[in-house]
Amino acid sequence: MIHKGDKLSDTQLISLIEKGNELAFNELYESYWPLLFPYCLNILHDEAATEDVLHEVFVNLWVNRKKSKIKSARAYLFIATRNKAISYLRRVKLTDLDKEIIENLTLPPQVEEEFAGLDLNKKIKDAVGQLPQRCKDIFFMSRYDEYSNAEIADHFNISQRTVENQLHRALKHLRQSLSNFFFFF
Repeated sequence: MIHKGDKLSDTQLISLIEKGNELAFNELYESYWPLLFPYCLNILHDEAATEDVLHEVFVNLWVNRKKSKIKSARAYLFIATRNKAISYLRRVKLTDLDKEIIENLTLPPQVEEEFAGLDLNKKIKDAVGQLPQRCKDIFFMSRYDEYSNAEIADHFNISQRTVENQLHRALKHLRQSLSNFFFFF
């Protein structure tokens, strides 16, 4: 249960919001409004429109709280604000300057990095999930559990050379699976 004055992480707040906790929603709103307002105002150059867009972002967050699977509140809110601001600009008559602003629009670097990191982690997990079970087990023991090749060989009662071959196979598969991802970043 959240009480007024509690300081929770964004992840905890999102979890509570998904359960319908209004205090958690208010805390998230109060934390991010001051950050999102200047960001959105920089896009729209209109305070009333900025307020409307931000209210819409937060209303959508609340209305869709049970459906959305938000990993990062910061990334979600900045991206949603950018997208709503662009939609707003499209609804009103766009000038050439507005079109140029939209084309050059970027997220704050830390949000871009966080968003890219979340996407990369998912791609790695998906790629590793495609490996044969033994190869996957060896990869996890080596890279995540930090077992040596000798320890892995002893565990599976196989040669160290077989462990090396399986790791080579896993890394080759990951490079191929992630090559398109790194092309874009």
